[in-house]
Amino acid sequence: MKYFFFALALLSQSVFAFLPAPGLWQTSTVDGQGFNIETQNNVMIVTSYVFDETGKQIWYLSAGVYDEHAQTFTSTFANATNGSCLSCSYKVPTKSGNAGGNMTIVFSSRESGTITFPGGSRQITHLNFGYAGGQIGYFDGEWQFSFSLFGSVDGSWVVFPGTRYTGSDGKVYASGYEDGNSTTTVALGYYDPNQDAYFVSFTDGVGYSRTFAFSGDQQRMIGLGWFNQTSQSISGNGYPAAGNRMLSLSEIQGGGSPLDVQDREKYAVLEQAIKEQLAR
Repeated sequence: MKYFFFALALLSQSVFAFLPAPGLWQTSTVDGQGFNIETQNNVMIVTSYVFDETGKQIWYLSAGVYDEHAQTFTSTFANATNGSCLSCSYKVPTKSGNAGGNMTIVFSSRESGTITFPGGSRQITHLNFGYAGGQIGYFDGEWQFSFSLFGSVDGSWVVFPGTRYTGSDGKVYASGYEDGNSTTTVALGYYDPNQDAYFVSFTDGVGYSRTFAFSGDQQRMIGLGWFNQTSQSISGNGYPAAGNRMLSLSEIQGGGSPLDVQDREKYAVLEQAIKEQLAR
């Protein structure tokens, strides 16, 4: 199989509105501070874990509307004080909706941005604490990749079991296979830090390949997809495509199985039902 991972001018971050990666975010310049960012629909909540002027730990809650097209979130640093401890009797806390002033976050990608606060600004990045090898580890597990082709949606389940392939140019890829076809298909995933883009290509075992170029994070990817004979080069502008995580690597390795492989259990149930009928 030939793998066609290349720079795509069509895949620009500005083409697709995006939601920032959910979870913990950090700043590499200041230790001990961090943020938790969550978005539901277009409503964003940012929890800031910082210190006050005396060095005492304090956290703020910021809520508001995230502008997907401007990639901007604007709110205030609200907090609550003089409340009850975790094991104490309830005490009504004192709430302040603007205790720390105004704040804005402008996201440059799904995993990077700049937070502006009274007195300054700081670069922040999404914290990867569980995926080995940086963004290449995001592929590990099971993904569903699909694209809209001639009015219908073509989808495939692809397993990356944590293995790696080193190309002739030294690039390191996540390697895997199409679920249920580990002996007749192969798959590769690659992250290009220069483009902040993810690339996936896999065979289907019958002479065709699917190749994708995405922007994304550890849970979902949005971009373009191509369908071609494995022996031919990729051509055309591509089709709208998406990738979504189905299982994590730990779910596969921790006693679970890629989803399609579990069909063996279904076969066993059918086999028993047939045996019962034969014994009547």
